[in-house]
Amino acid sequence: MLDAVIGYTSLRFRYAMVMPNLSTPIATTDQAITYRDLINQATPEASPDFQPLMTLYCSEQLKADDLLQGHKEKIVEAVKYYPAGATTNSQSGGSSMMDFAHLFTVMQDQGIPLLVHAESTDPHIDIYDREAAFLENELDSICNNFPEMKITVEHISTSTGVDFVNAHETVGASVTPHHLSRNRSDMISPAFHADLFCKPVINSENDRKALVQTVTNGNPSFFLGTDSAPHPTKAKYGKEAKAGIFNAAYGLEVVAEIFATENKLENLPAFTSENGATFYGYAPSEEHLVLTREQVEIEVATHLSTESGNEVVLFGAEEASHWTIQASTD
Repeated sequence: MLDAVIGYTSLRFRYAMVMPNLSTPIATTDQAITYRDLINQATPEASPDFQPLMTLYCSEQLKADDLLQGHKEKIVEAVKYYPAGATTNSQSGGSSMMDFAHLFTVMQDQGIPLLVHAESTDPHIDIYDREAAFLENELDSICNNFPEMKITVEHISTSTGVDFVNAHETVGASVTPHHLSRNRSDMISPAFHADLFCKPVINSENDRKALVQTVTNGNPSFFLGTDSAPHPTKAKYGKEAKAGIFNAAYGLEVVAEIFATENKLENLPAFTSENGATFYGYAPSEEHLVLTREQVEIEVATHLSTESGNEVVLFGAEEASHWTIQASTD
């Protein structure tokens, strides 16, 4: 699967913040090195400047000394917190963020960012309210106790999330193409559409509009995070649909269509290429891609196939049929 999907990311993006929620969590620097080496070996030769940025899984297996060493050696960029059971391979996550206060103290002191899957796992809370509940009940106290720690609310999905980020100076948010372009009616009406099932779930049309307004207006605290998850169709269409959408292939086209519709294309480079790099302290790529909207639909692939015969749906084919992307010759 890695061989089949890596080119979709490396040929479009300079950096990828690599999530650690594999079936065996990436919770040590040595594991991060092994995973990074696998990624680099699979990366096409046409992407010599691609940089995978490695993260470690916030769990009982994560040790402060190892984290500090990995960060010092520029192997580990950040730590990712998952509420236990919230999403794919999150079983090793936490039941309370404050259980990891000892790690957060070190991270604040050393400038190590914390990435957060902000979603409550309380079964009594409506699934569409779980981002808001987590922000209020968990993350707000972390922000108050560690006011200088850089925090990313990953894959923000609600207007409440937008307000939370705007209220906290050291907090940013990644926003996905699917949360910007689809709402929950697209996912469940007239029937459940497994290809749109992700975590946090796609929310209401009002929430989608709030996200679109925020990112297209150029707010620097918000940046593209594809949350690109290549689950094969046999896992998406089974008894329990795996949470995740593969959008690395057409993520730029989907986002470009949104900015074009809002007449805000001048703010597209900041959202896709500048805000995130600035937030994490990396120089934006000096190379450029040129996106052109075509009046006539062009034919694009809707699936990819791995060598073993698995198929993965490519999200955003409809938007991609109106865009071409080429490397700039300037």
